Order: sequence, then C-alpha cells, then structure tokens
Amino acid sequence: MSGNFLERMKGLSRQRAEVLVVPSYAAPSVRPFGAALRSPGMAVIAEVKYATPADGMLGMSDTPDVIAREYERLGAAAVSCLTEPEYFAGRLEYLAMVRSNCSLPVMMKDFIVDERQIIAGRALGADAVLLITEMLGLEELRVLYACAQDLGMDSLVEVHGFGGLDKALAIGANIIGVNCRDLGTLKVHARIHEELVEGIPADVIKVAESGITSGARLRELSASGYDAVLIGRAFAGKTLREEIFHVGQDLRHNQA
Repeated sequence: MSGNFLERMKGLSRQRAEVLVVPSYAAPSVRPFGAALRSPGMAVIAEVKYATPADGMLGMSDTPDVIAREYERLGAAAVSCLTEPEYFAGRLEYLAMVRSNCSLPVMMKDFIVDERQIIAGRALGADAVLLITEMLGLEELRVLYACAQDLGMDSLVEVHGFGGLDKALAIGANIIGVNCRDLGTLKVHARIHEELVEGIPADVIKVAESGITSGARLRELSASGYDAVLIGRAFAGKTLREEIFHVGQDLRHNQA
C-alpha cells in the first residue's frame, strides 16, 4: 500500500462523516466499558474484524452476532466492533447486531474525526469509542473526547509514541491504549508496549494493542502493568482464541 495509511483513512473518514445519516431512534442505555476492564487479571477486549489492510479478508465467516456470543462465552470483558468499510469490511450496523446479542460493553472502532460518527455509534448501541491521537490534533482530540463524555461513553485513547501519550494525558484520558503498530507503515514494533507503559499514571487503565499472538505475550504484558488487551486479527484463528482466554482467566484467578 502506497502513501501514508493514516492520512488516507482520515480523508475517507471525513468523506463518510459528511454524508452520515445519524439514526433518530433512542439509544440503549450505556454499559460501563471502563469498569469492565478493571477486573483482576488481564481483561480481553475481543474484536469483530473481517479484514485488515495488510492481510485482506481474514476468513471469519460467522456474522457479528454469532461472534459476539462466542466471545462472551469465552470470557471477554468487552467487544470491539470495526465499522470502517473500505479496508476493514466493517459496517455501522454491526454495532447494533453485536449489542443486541451479548451483554458486554461494545466499543466502536473506526478512524473517528467527526462528532457525528460518535453520535451515530451511540445511537446504534456503542458504549465506547476509539480515538487515535496519531491522526488528531490536541484540540480535535479534546472535542471528540468531550462529545463521547457528554453521551455517557468511555473513550479508549490510542497512542503510538510519546507524543501521542502527551496528548492523551493532556485531555485527562482515563483509558489509554498503546498500539505497537505503526499506522503509517503498518509494521509492528512490540517493544513500544513496554516503552510507553511506564509513562502512564497508575490510576489510568492501560490497554495493549496489536502484536499479541500468544498466551505467553499476554503474561508478559500483564507483568509490565497492562490491565487489558485488544485483540482482533489473531482471533481469526479459533485455537488462539482458546489459548488467550485460558491465560486471561488464569491471570484473573491468580490476582483475585
């Protein structure tokens, strides 16, 4: 893929936001996303993801409602749902399908640049949103974070380096996700998880994102101070799902 992926996604998101029709019906009550991640051990945010820019379609044949029920059965703390259509094969409607078929909090995962995206997500049942510091200026980030707060939603504020972490701390983010994938090149640099976690205050929920492909890595991240992991692509394989959730439950029992 040529060019800067993140800039491309920002442009596409703005185009979608301009023509977005926000549902007019009443949204369901908010489920507490942040509280779900504060349980002992390592909480797992399991993702409904059908494709990635690097890998194309991932071969997940089940519908979002079926996947959500399976994640809940396995012990997920929350569900992340991709709504970006161009590169991730997501749809806004998937939020309602996931929300109505499990009792877990649901996070809308997209390249959010406009308040209308957050409002539409809430109407369809999202309890939280992902905000990417790498693609937002400080004031843009502040406005979107406040919009989610006004709707009673949590925000997982994603950082990729110390500059992004400074932004997240500046707006008072209480859930910070460290993504070790460079969104410009799509390459993974696992060391970023350990480098950035030390700069996150103790009272902030810490979420590790990307590059998590084994139960052993889950244990390392827990030892480093993370409270939760967000896993998408790796869950395309059901064997790894079982391994990750087994380790997560083991960590929970050991820390309870």
